[in-house]
Amino acid sequence: MKPEEREPREMTYRIGWKRGTIVPNGQRSPAAASGHPTDMSIIGESRMQRWNRSYLWRKAPSPGLRTLQVAVFAMPVLLFALFLWMAYELAQHAR
Repeated sequence: MKPEEREPREMTYRIGWKRGTIVPNGQRSPAAASGHPTDMSIIGESRMQRWNRSYLWRKAPSPGLRTLQVAVFAMPVLLFALFLWMAYELAQHAR
């Protein structure tokens, strides 16, 4: 059988529990012919996907190198002072 004589094959897709048919360009889908809306998220990129790409994957803001160095050296001192203050308060309440 020559390729010109064959009927075009039906292309289908399955995303999760949804199933559908892919219609070649120039032809109308049965849903479009009946007046029902078609699922356009299969054809193009959804708004949520564009938002995720543009917002979630951008460079995260960070403080400067000097600020981070100061924070790294100051954190143990502040935590130790907080620990001493908490121990003092517990000793005062134990009396």
